Amino acid sequence: MSGGGSSGGGSGGGGEEAASEISEVLSSVVQPLPIPLFYSRRRRSSQHFDAREKMLHPGSDHDLELKSISCKPTTEVFEVEEEMEGQQEEDEEEQEEEEEEEEEEEEEEEEEEEEEEEEEGEEDEEEDSMEVEKKEFAEHRRCWENRFGKGFESSTTFSPMLFTHYTPGFVPLGAVRARSLQIYSIKFAKIKHLKWPLDVYGVVAARDYVDNKRNILFYRTSCWYQTLNKNNPYLHLTGPSRAIVSEEPVEIEIQLRVTGQPEDRPLINQVIRYKNPGNFEWFYSYPSNRLCKLELCFEQLERSCQATVVGVRAIEGSPFKYGGRVVCCTLPWEDPSRKVVLFDSKHGTTRMFSEGRMTAKSDGYLDLSRCVVSVQGMLKVFIHTYSRSGATLASGRVVFKAKESQISNATCVLHSSKPSKGKDSKVKITVAWSRLVRTKSSIEHKCLGIC
Repeated sequence: MSGGGSSGGGSGGGGEEAASEISEVLSSVVQPLPIPLFYSRRRRSSQHFDAREKMLHPGSDHDLELKSISCKPTTEVFEVEEEMEGQQEEDEEEQEEEEEEEEEEEEEEEEEEEEEEEEEGEEDEEEDSMEVEKKEFAEHRRCWENRFGKGFESSTTFSPMLFTHYTPGFVPLGAVRARSLQIYSIKFAKIKHLKWPLDVYGVVAARDYVDNKRNILFYRTSCWYQTLNKNNPYLHLTGPSRAIVSEEPVEIEIQLRVTGQPEDRPLINQVIRYKNPGNFEWFYSYPSNRLCKLELCFEQLERSCQATVVGVRAIEGSPFKYGGRVVCCTLPWEDPSRKVVLFDSKHGTTRMFSEGRMTAKSDGYLDLSRCVVSVQGMLKVFIHTYSRSGATLASGRVVFKAKESQISNATCVLHSSKPSKGKDSKVKITVAWSRLVRTKSSIEHKCLGIC
């Protein structure tokens, strides 16, 4: 037993020594293996898990550090991306603007070309239309001369006071109360292809069946033109020289020219024929062409006589020191558009070789631009005087009952709008009355004593 034990003990001691030697040899030859890969990945994932936990549960300093570290590079990237996007947008916008500008320039060029073509076409049409008007007017003149002979431009010679001196109640041969055409105003309602102001001259005249000669309404020469503007487009009428009898058709001849745009050129050449319009009919007429549109305001009066305002004279005070205005109308109508302007100092010179105002040599009389009107019933005359500034200073009016002959006088008291300025002025108005002429032949028969 003892021998087996000793031998077992000896052999056991030798085995231990051998094992220690083997382990030493192995440790010197074989290095320790690294941590397995799956273990390191697991480790890292656990670290990320801890970081996520801290992000989900903020509050620690380490969490703030992680946030600042992780956000900073992201913000810079975003800023760079935004700058690049902004630059790209600016480039695109600039490109779009350049393309739009090019398109606009092309459109403008095309429009200019079209406008030039249109202007050329309009000028050609204008010339054609004016040429047509010229030919039509020439044809009208030729027809008149074929019928009445020479003297197309001759003016009527019948006086508006032909029957004034006759005894009331006595009706001379050839004297009638008849329809007549009252011309109130002529204005430029519109202009085309022209610019204000317009320097206009020429003639506007009426022809009736009495003698078929011109009854001048407006007349100006090229060196004595009238300047019209947008605020005052009215022609300053000086006629008619006698009442226009409208029992038969009446012709209004318009031959007007304009100077200075940029050269002297025709403005309108037309003949308007009025065939016995009824009362209140044809109150306005609008002759027009490619350059202008006129507005004629007129009225036909039934069984009318004619009144000639032969004198408007200041007999007390100096009412017309700064000018004035005289207008009249036929009662019962007092429509402003139905008033005949006999005198207006603001119109300036209305008669050739006349100053158109009262002077020391005129003995207080106004030089009226119009003096003949047709009257049906009553004649009402209005007088307004101006102050230095051009405002109305005093006004007055008188009413005349129509007569068939003889003369009427009336005194118009001008009441000042400012009583403190002094006493009222007085103006005397003289009107000559006459019947209308039936025909030229009736007067010739009268002169020859033919009944």
